[in-house]
Amino acid sequence: MKLKRNQIIVTVLKRKDIKVGLGIITFFLIVALTSFIYMPYNPLASTGPDYAPPSLSHLFGTTNIGQDVFSQWMYGARATLLVGFLTALISTIIGTITGIIAAYFRLFDEPLMRITDAVLALPTLPLLIVIAAFIKPSIYYVSLLIALLSWPATARVIRSNTLVLKSSPYIEVALLSGTPWYKILFKDFVKHLLPLILAYSMFAVIGAILTEASLDFIGVGPLTDYSWGAMISFAFQNNAIYNGAWWWLIPPGLSIAILSTGFALVGYGLEDTFRKR
Repeated sequence: MKLKRNQIIVTVLKRKDIKVGLGIITFFLIVALTSFIYMPYNPLASTGPDYAPPSLSHLFGTTNIGQDVFSQWMYGARATLLVGFLTALISTIIGTITGIIAAYFRLFDEPLMRITDAVLALPTLPLLIVIAAFIKPSIYYVSLLIALLSWPATARVIRSNTLVLKSSPYIEVALLSGTPWYKILFKDFVKHLLPLILAYSMFAVIGAILTEASLDFIGVGPLTDYSWGAMISFAFQNNAIYNGAWWWLIPPGLSIAILSTGFALVGYGLEDTFRKR
């Protein structure tokens, strides 16, 4: 079994799309972690002339009040990745548990799926805008709210694949041999579904990053945490386009696109590997 698991890991890591995706994610993780140790300037302090274009002293130029955009970009990587990973963790756990329980215990299938359908039908972004208007938004509140509205897709996929596994001879033998249900759930189902669970956690990260950036852009997100979405929002509020300060908009916007592509490459690669298995 250990040899088979190692073969699966080698097969996954041989895929070019997964290697490229992991490379992109690793790069931005290094940027975020480096920002705890070193940044060229204080990201919120005026350190240069207003609207200065990119130069050796300010690699990404400066904002309307002389703040270093490169330092803000490094600082914003923290909040953006935190939202993505925290949301994905919560939504994946909820979706996985809901899907497996619904498929394994038929008594809970109907009520859990009706709850899933109800949450799936909710308009995520408008609802988040309304909620954010009544609470003081923070990076953690936003992550939790996005997670509580984004788990149904994972639950449905996990349920359908759990039903397929449940009818397989391997699981039927385990049931007939008297294996406790909790061992079947956590040892057999989770182990076999792990690539798919990881794949949908990647998609959850993408959804969280884009949703948080959308909330920041319209002014109801956690602007005090200064994510890449907040950078874009401040740039628009201060007429960066009108003043020709393209360097204030392109780094965060392009980073969101590239990072999302990295997670998508890993997610689709893992999902394809699972389907072939």
